[in-house]
Amino acid sequence: MKASRPQLTRIKSRVLIALAAASVVTLLHLFAMTWRADAWMYDTLAPAPVADDRILVVAIDEKSLAELGRWPWSRRTHADLVTRLNKAGVRGIAMDILLSEPALFDPEGDALLAQALNKSGKVVLPVYAEAERLNGPSVELMPIPEFAASAASLGHVDMALDSDGVARSMFLRAGLGSPHWPSLALALSQIGNDDPNPSAELPGRRDADLQEASPHRWVRDYQVLVPYIDPPNGFHSVSYVDVVKGRVPGSLLRGRWVLVGVTAAGMGDELATPGWYAAEPRLSGVDYQANALNMLIRHEAVVPLSMAAQIGLSILLVIVPLLLFGLPGLYQLWRPILLGLLAVPLLSWLLLRFGHVWYPPMSALLVLGLGASMRILRMLRRTRQQAQSDPLTGLANRIKFDEYLEQELRLSRRNGQPLSLLLLDVDHFKKLNDGLGHPAGDEVLRELSTILRGRARRPRDLVARLGGDEFAVLLPETTPQAAAAIATTIHVDLANLSSRCGNHVPLPPFTASIGIHTSQSAEETAADVFELADNALYRAKQAGRNRSFSHTGERGFAQG
Repeated sequence: MKASRPQLTRIKSRVLIALAAASVVTLLHLFAMTWRADAWMYDTLAPAPVADDRILVVAIDEKSLAELGRWPWSRRTHADLVTRLNKAGVRGIAMDILLSEPALFDPEGDALLAQALNKSGKVVLPVYAEAERLNGPSVELMPIPEFAASAASLGHVDMALDSDGVARSMFLRAGLGSPHWPSLALALSQIGNDDPNPSAELPGRRDADLQEASPHRWVRDYQVLVPYIDPPNGFHSVSYVDVVKGRVPGSLLRGRWVLVGVTAAGMGDELATPGWYAAEPRLSGVDYQANALNMLIRHEAVVPLSMAAQIGLSILLVIVPLLLFGLPGLYQLWRPILLGLLAVPLLSWLLLRFGHVWYPPMSALLVLGLGASMRILRMLRRTRQQAQSDPLTGLANRIKFDEYLEQELRLSRRNGQPLSLLLLDVDHFKKLNDGLGHPAGDEVLRELSTILRGRARRPRDLVARLGGDEFAVLLPETTPQAAAAIATTIHVDLANLSSRCGNHVPLPPFTASIGIHTSQSAEETAADVFELADNALYRAKQAGRNRSFSHTGERGFAQG
């Protein structure tokens, strides 16, 4: 069945809306225009995982500094720590401590630490990325060769901060020129793991520009979002000094992954994490690594969708409701958009909660909201037009006429131009309606409305059906003579209808009486203008109908 022209127009309109929505949502994603709102949404929806009992933080805290002295400490102390942890039977050790320079005044301490590292075989040491000068290329700060050769593995401690300074992400691999270093947490998770799977694919969003990376640029790959433990339910932690002094029982250390790092205020990194914008103290670097380790060993890494997947999913979530919106049926006017606005954040939460995938929903929500607003405004405008129009003739109704008369009368006073009003009644309409039936009467009213539209064609002219067989023609900036001429043409048009037929039923001949009044006084109100035109209409009827009357003269027409 061939679609009608209105149907084709509606289909084209929906297709254009879908294309526009797809384009807007694509631009929003590409230029990250809703980034802050998406970050807030992630912070709100981000799960709070359980801290794994196998993770232990050995904190270089205020207590340790008070007992062991000012930082930095002798490498002998670190060697003692590694030895004690190794004897206690820990799974692995990550030392988040900068060891990139030899101790010039204590080479024996360096040798002891290298020996302890080698004997343990479970220690991961950090690789730092640092710029040589302001805005210059990065360099890799690695442990001195003795330590690097003795360590079980090296891992980068690059902390990825978002534009608002919050550490939501970690890159599981990074390095200068290529992502050749695992993160410190990833390297530690691969030591002492009960169920290692070397062939398992790393989680994370890949870097699409790896092939074009500069050898002088710090390159990141495998981006994941880190779910953070609530501070009250954090990891087991012991003081560094308590371990080296033998105050921590071996049962508390055995079988654990140990992360050693600075937690004392003002000494190390202090990071803002989701939900901790104003919290003090902020997260330390070693706690950041502990949360990442917890994420990895519990397989709870949150992977951001690739840009292509984000755009594709957003387009799908946007165009389906917009295409369905406005289909016939009252319920269809709201349900698709409402369901879409609910489905987008719900899908984002479900993917995050059960799939460990992050889909930023705000671009789709914004486009859906804009589309809904435009559609609702259009619907309200159409509803208002319908409320101000006559359903039989499509002309303005009495409500619209009264508003327009007040408006045009104010303009007439302001610019000093005349305002003319024609009031019309169909002669003997009740007799015609009763004799020929309501269908014939309705056809008479429709035909008269067509004639009046044809004689009031200027943009500000208004034709209205006031009720029953009473019509009004409002003519701004029209003199009494011009208004009388228009009334004359209306009579002529009616006289020429003698043998014509309507669209639905035979159209009987009919005439109309017209009252004319032109307002040229600043003191006349809308009620005065209408009353004077109504008086003129009464005079036209008294004079024998089928004529017009105004205060400047009258004119009649005999029906043949």
